[in-house]
Amino acid sequence: MKNLNWILHAISIAGLVFLFWQNQSLKKNHAPGVNALPAASIGSSNGMKPIAYFVSDSLLSKLEFFKKSEDEFKAKRERMAGELKARENSFQKEIQQLQSNAPNLTRNEMESAQKRLAKMEQELMEKKEKMEQQFAEETAEFNEKLHQKVVAYLQEVNQDSRYSYVFSVAREGNIFYADSSYNITEEMVRALNEKYSK
Repeated sequence: MKNLNWILHAISIAGLVFLFWQNQSLKKNHAPGVNALPAASIGSSNGMKPIAYFVSDSLLSKLEFFKKSEDEFKAKRERMAGELKARENSFQKEIQQLQSNAPNLTRNEMESAQKRLAKMEQELMEKKEKMEQQFAEETAEFNEKLHQKVVAYLQEVNQDSRYSYVFSVAREGNIFYADSSYNITEEMVRALNEKYSK
């Protein structure tokens, strides 16, 4: 049993010596300072272009045309909500009036009032759905235009093929760390504001 322990120790020491020797050989053959180069330089020397990223939340909060459109959307949404609220209030008043007058109404008058209320409710629901659909379509259209503007700018900037990829980074996204030297958010804000805020 003692011999087995000595054999295992000897193998372990031999393995450590071999790994140490391998490490020293790699250090001698490895050019010093390669890892000290920035990632862009390493990529360029391998024929690969660097990447860039922008922070989507910061970009949107600083784009003048986006803020203006957002304000317009907000005002429109408030107008729609006001119109719906007025219709709902009118509907509620009709219900209250019917309830208070119910004892004095004939059967035919009651049926007629109920039909009128059912029609008002149906029109209210249809108006609400129509407004929601219209707002969703306008929002989708605006988002598509915004996307096109950003893509058009990036294609223009990248005519010299300076980047392989440009990522959008968001707080809720899957990228948890990015080297700030590749952050082109401020550059994009300046250029997009100049181009589209006239």
